Amino acid sequence: MIEKKIIIIGTGQHARMLVELIEEQGKYKIIGFIAKDWSNKKKILGYPILCIEKNLKSFLKKNNDIKYYACGVGDNAGGMKGREKIIKHYDNLLTAPKIISPKSYISKYSKIGKGSIIEAYAKVMNGATIGKHCMIESFTAVNHDQNIKSNVFIGNNCALAGKFIGKNTIIGDGSSIGYKVSIGSNCIINQGTVVTKSLKNNRIVFGNPYKVLKNNTKFVDAIKKKKN
Repeated sequence: MIEKKIIIIGTGQHARMLVELIEEQGKYKIIGFIAKDWSNKKKILGYPILCIEKNLKSFLKKNNDIKYYACGVGDNAGGMKGREKIIKHYDNLLTAPKIISPKSYISKYSKIGKGSIIEAYAKVMNGATIGKHCMIESFTAVNHDQNIKSNVFIGNNCALAGKFIGKNTIIGDGSSIGYKVSIGSNCIINQGTVVTKSLKNNRIVFGNPYKVLKNNTKFVDAIKKKKN
């Protein structure tokens, strides 16, 4: 059997978390990490740092048996819009498989897009659709018939009974999304927030019941620049 070789993009917390997820899934062999810049680190959890981003294409030419990557870059790389840009770049070079913990519960009647990462003890119920490159952390429940778009981060211990979550949105740890509630794109739902009414795009909210703190101007400005 030919081993499916995979590299991890990034060297931070999310990248380290991916190591155990990939190992326990048992489908891919981790070759190492791709760093943004060189540092004093030589290895992470026993796996080498292979090269930095700007040298990746030449590295892949010399190692053309590597076909897969996992995105270990979180929202601290310029927000979820920054992560989206990184993913688009790497999708042109390699394939991002689904990384799903065997300790999670995934209904066979759900749909999960490529590159999505689901941690142990998460639950995705029937009829749910998870877009590309999403991350769902442990002890989070995505209840039936929800539509979650691409590049959405959902933290630990979240309860989702909603209808729709737009792309590039962050749902913080311990948050609750009410029945048939829709969340727009580029939103930030801060930790422990209870959302009982639908939200428009680019909202930052916090509290129980939630309050809109402000528009997510960082995302709005990025979107305007992209359009222009």
